[in-house]
Amino acid sequence: METLFLKILNMTLTATYVIVAVLLVRLLLKRAPKKYSYLLWAIVLFRLVCPVSISSELSLFNAPPFDMTAAQKSGKAALSYVPADIGYMEKPGMTVGIPTMNVMISDSLPPATPAASANPLQIWIQIGTVLWCSGTAALLIYGVVSYFRLKRRMVTAVRLDNHIFESDNIRSPFILGFIKPRIYIPFGLREQERVYILKHEAYHLKRKDHLIKPLAFVVLAFHWFNPLAWLAFALMAKDMEMSCDEKVLSEADSDIAKEYCTSLLSFAANRRFPSASPLAFGETGIRERIKNILRFRAPKKRVIAFSAAACILAVAVCATNPIVDGAIKETSEPYGSYRFDGQVYMNLLSSFRALEGFKEYYTLTENEIVITDEAGNQQKTAAAYERKDLDEQEFKDSFMMPSMNVPDISGFKERYQYVLTQSADDPGYRLYLLDDEIWLAKMHKDNVNTLKSEYIWSIYKISRLDEEMPGNAAIVGTQDGVDAFLALQKDFKSGYDTDKCYNITPESIKENAKYTIFKYAESSASFLLYEGEVYPLGEWFGGHGVTSMALADLDSDGEMELYFTYSWGSGLHRSHAAYFNPSAKEVVTLPYMHMNEDMALVNNRDGRLSLYAAAIATMTDFANFDTERTDYISDIVYANGKILLNAM
Repeated sequence: METLFLKILNMTLTATYVIVAVLLVRLLLKRAPKKYSYLLWAIVLFRLVCPVSISSELSLFNAPPFDMTAAQKSGKAALSYVPADIGYMEKPGMTVGIPTMNVMISDSLPPATPAASANPLQIWIQIGTVLWCSGTAALLIYGVVSYFRLKRRMVTAVRLDNHIFESDNIRSPFILGFIKPRIYIPFGLREQERVYILKHEAYHLKRKDHLIKPLAFVVLAFHWFNPLAWLAFALMAKDMEMSCDEKVLSEADSDIAKEYCTSLLSFAANRRFPSASPLAFGETGIRERIKNILRFRAPKKRVIAFSAAACILAVAVCATNPIVDGAIKETSEPYGSYRFDGQVYMNLLSSFRALEGFKEYYTLTENEIVITDEAGNQQKTAAAYERKDLDEQEFKDSFMMPSMNVPDISGFKERYQYVLTQSADDPGYRLYLLDDEIWLAKMHKDNVNTLKSEYIWSIYKISRLDEEMPGNAAIVGTQDGVDAFLALQKDFKSGYDTDKCYNITPESIKENAKYTIFKYAESSASFLLYEGEVYPLGEWFGGHGVTSMALADLDSDGEMELYFTYSWGSGLHRSHAAYFNPSAKEVVTLPYMHMNEDMALVNNRDGRLSLYAAAIATMTDFANFDTERTDYISDIVYANGKILLNAM
């Protein structure tokens, strides 16, 4: 439920901004037919129930002061202000889409307390979840009870015609029912009054308002803690009723405005009975409705055209997410692994051309650039990152002859550059970020040229290796060595009578280390056999157990550590990364918890390990399944004498 609560929080934050925008557009449409104002609330409903949307340049969230880079970090389809694992973060942080407020809110969040059994923020989230569930349940129960109480009161109603009934237990007309809705009216209505009141209710039925408003109430029940959601619900109800009023007035043969207003007042003033229904004729916004009726005139064509255009524009602006190019707008440095993707420029004096099939890999770390060729040979160059805007003329001046064969960057909207190296001895490199393209330029030092001592020698278009590498891996169980392992386990009981043990050690680990990994197919209990001793690999209750494995010697002590990911917990699914230290002969779990998804390790070409979110696919049992890698999380590195995640 905590996960659902955080998703509701994310949706309600997006909807809050959209509600404010709709209120402003609604002011512009104050004199327009109310059906257009009513239509605008569909955008709010969409934002309150759907966590994902398409991206557009027209999106409201592209405008200042919004910066949705952090909110879209995990993907452009959804805006995520509150991370799913915020309660487990060492330094919790969230975004509301406005940078100054982001800092204020994140600074106010309580940090993790390692010595405690639970982080303070985790406890607050649990309390918030309980309160949210209680409020939602109370509103839903109230709605259901009110509906059935009203239905019971209508058992004495008398059928007037087809689906129209009269009752002396109600004070105003209304609609009741979902599949076969009925119109209920009070006894004693005048014939003319009955005509336009039934037209009003019939128009509700035609538009399916008897379904829309209960749906809106259910959505409100899930967002009850958002005061703007209540305001939106109330204003939607007024616009719904006023649009029906206008429909009746526009189709009337004579001027019935005064009689219509009199009926509204009489129904609203009748206090003999409690309120009948959310769709009762005289129950909503009487003052505003009367004012609107008295000033109603048939709209002119230009007003209709303006109103329709405003609604279409509002949908395009409010129902879409911003376009955020992570390569350009990320505030963090562009660390990671890349591959050669194509040649953009080569100096005419160069004897080398990157022909078809050329392969080269580039790793950008905090302190250096590592270039690896196809054979595995590496060239390392110290680097320091200095980011600035890229001026088109400055770019042209970086070439030996600016007028010859210079790449045209004028078509790129976003242009940034990193001056990576400034050493007098090592070759210089620059990184260009151009919309969704990344270029790596190698500089040439020329002590003979009196005009330019340094100019661009080559430019390669590169792409993230992390995004190009295959994302799928597999856990495959065999019976190799299982009997000997079970003999060592002796009295172990997994809790399943038919639980079968498998050897899931990948071939790459068998060939390069003395680790053997075993896993049970029903319980997902996972173990390491190393030098005759058995070590449990994480917790497994309710999760998938070990989901991926990799070897690396990150601490450079000459012994390969066994790195692995595992998950546990059925109600609150959580995934961890850990490693077995062969020197200390112990399992160490890294201080990061990934919620509601599994994780997988990827062994990069430069020796680094990367951690990704992953989805389990084509599972036969816990010892035989595939994993599909999704979003990048972090690299696993050795720094300051510790193995840790560099992005946490």
